[in-house]
Amino acid sequence: MKKWTTDCLVVGGGLAGWCAAREIVNTGVHVALMHDGMGASPWVHGINVPVLPQDSVDCFLSDTLQSGLGLSDPRLARALCEDAPKVLETLQGMGLSFNRKGEEYQLLRPLGSSHPRVVSIGNETGVAILGAIKRELTGRVAEFPHTRALRLLTGPGGLQGVLAYDARAREWIGVNTKAVVLACGGFCGLYPFTTNKRDSGGDGPAMAYGAGAVLRDMEFIQFEPSAAVWPPQLMGTSVITTLFFEGAVLRNNQGERFMTRYGLEAERVGKDVLARCIAAEITAGLGTEHGGVYFDATAVDVGTLERDYPMYLRRYRDVGIDLSISPVELAPAPHTSLGGVATDENGRTCVPGLFVCGESMGGLHGANRIGGSAGLETLVFGFRSGRQAAAWAKETAPMTADIQTPISSGASIREALIQLRTGMQKVLAEAAGPLREGPALEKAEKTLRQELNEACKLRGADSEEVFLRLRLENDLITALMVCAAARAREETRGCHAREDFPEANKELLRVTLRKGGEGIVVAKETILG
Repeated sequence: MKKWTTDCLVVGGGLAGWCAAREIVNTGVHVALMHDGMGASPWVHGINVPVLPQDSVDCFLSDTLQSGLGLSDPRLARALCEDAPKVLETLQGMGLSFNRKGEEYQLLRPLGSSHPRVVSIGNETGVAILGAIKRELTGRVAEFPHTRALRLLTGPGGLQGVLAYDARAREWIGVNTKAVVLACGGFCGLYPFTTNKRDSGGDGPAMAYGAGAVLRDMEFIQFEPSAAVWPPQLMGTSVITTLFFEGAVLRNNQGERFMTRYGLEAERVGKDVLARCIAAEITAGLGTEHGGVYFDATAVDVGTLERDYPMYLRRYRDVGIDLSISPVELAPAPHTSLGGVATDENGRTCVPGLFVCGESMGGLHGANRIGGSAGLETLVFGFRSGRQAAAWAKETAPMTADIQTPISSGASIREALIQLRTGMQKVLAEAAGPLREGPALEKAEKTLRQELNEACKLRGADSEEVFLRLRLENDLITALMVCAAARAREETRGCHAREDFPEANKELLRVTLRKGGEGIVVAKETILG
């Protein structure tokens, strides 16, 4: 095992992680960054910033809280909205130029927003921001690429270290550290069909859970309503929903614009409602040949498509489809994890020394997220958690964790791991999709618990198999938390839809989870107005 010591360790190589590392470095604290890729950050199209004269921080905050349907943590929401203009100024100070029409910002209006406020850099905002931060930090951050954290180690004083695995070198790594910033993204990769990286899984929530942190809102998974189901080369890629404000519509296999049945706004509703309606249409037998509905952008001005959406035009033209003349098949797919580790507005958790930011944190979005806020979240809370972690490290004495090398022995377990993972994915897709019901969730919990018990009994013939087993254990724990939280919330609210409880309750409840002596402890907390 390779041993390493640092003041702060950032887990995650996306926008949230690099923003945290930037703030830590700039305070003079030693930082290491551990990652196995950039997560979903390269796909960030833009970020919400209230820049129009008729828009404001308060208006942005109102949209955010309204979208969360009473469950957004107002401290987190206010931090997001108030910091948005500061983040834009910081990025411009790094030399980044945002799209403009003349002297004005070129803005997009996302679903759930009262004003256009998504600013972007070309069509690759996430890539541009990542590149700028990495250039600024060249030679200033100790980087562990191809490395995945698997366990957080704690002691009487709080967090002490991390167990990780370098997949390229096939080597275990033990890190002693005063503070950890978890910025390892969401867990939508647990599902068989997702818009995210295939290996985005449950490590973050499971590690925090194992360390004693509280998790919240794990039942809320935002399903991207516009994920491609055909052709195979594009499966899981999404078409940006701002196109609905440009004239795009949805049609079923009868050619009917079915969203007009659900209200005057038709497709111009929140992603939660849109995903639910599409799922219902498919379930009713009105879906397309490949299990979706038709996304029809033929009424959108071609000039608008070519000017504002060239990435999406190019993506489909590369496989022989022209969005301007041909509908495409789309369906809901897990896109954003709204739940995660409970934190304050600076990323601090109840575990001393553990900080969380980006999609790994829970509580900001509540029951639903407006478009353009996921990318902003990574920046705002990446910066905030980095500053907080650095301050903690400066005031904390070094601690040494007893990090043991996991033992490998016996026959190969690869086939068993594949079978267990396939079973987990099937269970989640059936029980915790856009439409849910209690008996199916209860059955799913039982199955996932059995699979977790089976996984824990396995050993592994070599270090790589042990690594894959520990990853599967993390994924199963997170999948269990999703199903347990979904079963506990006996109502339909936002992107959590219960067919056996189709209405929203008057009482506002927060579902939290933590580790207990017998497993997951689920609690319902009343939210006072």
